[in-house]
Order: sequence, then C-alpha cells, then structure tokens
Amino acid sequence: MAVPELNVAIFKPGAEIYIDEDKCVGCGRCVEVCPEDVYTLEKRPEEKDPDKEYKSVAIHPERCILCLSCLEICGKNAIYIYGQQ
Repeated sequence: MAVPELNVAIFKPGAEIYIDEDKCVGCGRCVEVCPEDVYTLEKRPEEKDPDKEYKSVAIHPERCILCLSCLEICGKNAIYIYGQQ
C-alpha cells in the first residue's frame, strides 16, 4: 500500500523585521513582551525630544518565532514583520 505524499510546511525561526523610526517612541513594550529577546532599545543620537530619546531595534531577527506579540503591544503600529519561507 502506497503512503500518500503530504505537503508539510516546516517552521523556520526568523523574520524580516522593519521598525518605522518615525512612529517608534521607544516605549520598550516590544522588548518586554518578546519571548526570544529579538528587540533592544537604543538611544537616538542627538535627539532633543525626550519622548523620542530611544528607539526599538531588532537585534536578533533570526530568533523571531512569529508569535506577533510585538505587533499586538505596539501602540504606534511601528513594527512590520515578514516571515521566512
């Protein structure tokens, strides 16, 4: 008896992550919620507005498991994620 061939997608961690610096206010919510420590906050050089002193940066996009917690928590809709195939 022949076994049917299955189309199975294999999950690969990692994603392309884009953070819109004009929208990001450096609140740190994405840093706190990410289970894989993908994000960190960096000081913006020469920023005079205290509300935009920091920005979020995806330092380990290869760790992203596409849980999308960062998208849900970002109040400014500054994060865009494109999954790997």
